Amino acid sequence: MALCGMLLAIIVGCSQPSNTALLERGSYAMWQGRWSDASQIYQKATLQHPGDCEAQYNLGKCYMEMNEPMKACPALAVAESLAPNNNDISDLFAKALLESGQRDRLFSYLYQRAQEQQSVRDWLVFAEYTMDLDDPDSATNAINTAIAISNGTNAEPYIVGAAFAERLGDDSLAVARWREAWMIEPTNESVANALRAHGVVPGPTMTGVDDSAE
Repeated sequence: MALCGMLLAIIVGCSQPSNTALLERGSYAMWQGRWSDASQIYQKATLQHPGDCEAQYNLGKCYMEMNEPMKACPALAVAESLAPNNNDISDLFAKALLESGQRDRLFSYLYQRAQEQQSVRDWLVFAEYTMDLDDPDSATNAINTAIAISNGTNAEPYIVGAAFAERLGDDSLAVARWREAWMIEPTNESVANALRAHGVVPGPTMTGVDDSAE
């Protein structure tokens, strides 16, 4: 009985060859910029092993390079489900959804991801996409959530919030956000220049503490 089981395992194994050779061929074709050839190779790899995250991701990448985002979406959706914490995959999937015109699906995907991950990065990605989707309320809520999560340790949500406030024409909020960003990263020249553009001179007086007195 055991011998029969071993023979069955060997037969099944032989019917499902490894993807290693295909992945190597696909990688070489991508390196040469032969995106159509690479896509065919990776498509074969995904049919052979649908759970191969690398093959699914690279297939999606090939389709994106070929300006076929609609074709890229299914492969990237599978890759994202296999590696939900991989930002490269999630970023490319979001881009594919946007470029294929799937706005509602994009919104739902990024909102759910931000809710699940609860990271500053994912809330800011959601904010930036909703800005482009002309949804200022969702963008504002996402930025405020990112600020709350950062708890004053990360300047990025304040910078994004300041830039968005400027887009909305809210100069007072923009200045407040630039000030908060400067308090976290006083050596950030881009933040300092943004404050100067609003007529604010960055320095010790902004903190309420005059270091020169020490």
